[in-house]
Amino acid sequence: MKMKYIFALIIIFSICINASAQTKATIGMTLDEVKKIYPNLNELAYENTITLTRPDNLYGLDDSWGYRFEDGKLTWIFFHNYIDELNDSNFAKCLFATRQLIKDYTSYYGNPDTTITGDTVFIDPYVNRHWGYDVLEAKWKDYKGMKIKVEFNFFGGKGEYHFIVSIHYFDKNYPYYE
Repeated sequence: MKMKYIFALIIIFSICINASAQTKATIGMTLDEVKKIYPNLNELAYENTITLTRPDNLYGLDDSWGYRFEDGKLTWIFFHNYIDELNDSNFAKCLFATRQLIKDYTSYYGNPDTTITGDTVFIDPYVNRHWGYDVLEAKWKDYKGMKIKVEFNFFGGKGEYHFIVSIHYFDKNYPYYE
């Protein structure tokens, strides 16, 4: 009898955790609405904007989410992870994380409107010179009024290189999405 009770509690606890994980900030929310979802955020004010940040780890990528507000409304949600150490292992880590994020987002938001697969193999720029390249990208053009993009890029220029995994949410009318 005790085992059934414990098992039932575990199931209820799991449902509660999953339900709270599904509560996410969305473009257009107020500052107070976002603070209720994510308490204890760091806050930075600059001119007419406020940016809230919170740390997160997405499939091994440690960085922070940013929530940018203009005139009291959430206009941009972003996560950027930069890795400067170029090697096969870090490339594979970014590719794995991006694939998992796209899988998660597809489960939550439906199929992306576009998915672009570039070069998914690490090319050492110090062995074979290049200026970086697009690796993987998925876009949702209008999920409940939001444009969403998940991408992994190998950024390069003027001898500086980074692996960049980023996630962006904008209003569906945001003009600089591509």
